[in-house]
Amino acid sequence: MGAQDNMKIVQDLAQAIRDHDERQYGELFAEDAVIRAAGVPSALGGVIQGREQILQNFRQLSAPTGLEIRTIFGDDTHVCAVERLSATFHGTQYLRGTGRPYTTYQCNVFRIEGGRIREQTMYTNWLDVYVQAALVSLDLLRS
Repeated sequence: MGAQDNMKIVQDLAQAIRDHDERQYGELFAEDAVIRAAGVPSALGGVIQGREQILQNFRQLSAPTGLEIRTIFGDDTHVCAVERLSATFHGTQYLRGTGRPYTTYQCNVFRIEGGRIREQTMYTNWLDVYVQAALVSLDLLRS
């Protein structure tokens, strides 16, 4: 597949996330796909392996209130997408929810093979999210 086809897969993924469409989302990943959240330890969900685990994680997430691809580029194997993400922090199985909204930027790098996502690495500004969601106090960081 070429660069344009691969970028379309990532754009379709973003649409499936916006629509919270589990079927479409799952179809875009290879059976043995891996998602990594850079800087997040495996013990806190930083690595998700296999389509079924990826779908299980997707089911636990609420749909974002906004997901906009700001920049996208790619080649025959990789796609990089810079996105603006807005959501409400409802928590995870590892972190308590606060119900507070947040907006941040993230960069996702995808490796695509045979028309499916084989690997995704997310580079998200988690500190920004945690401050906006009131999990971390800026005052504590300044002292």
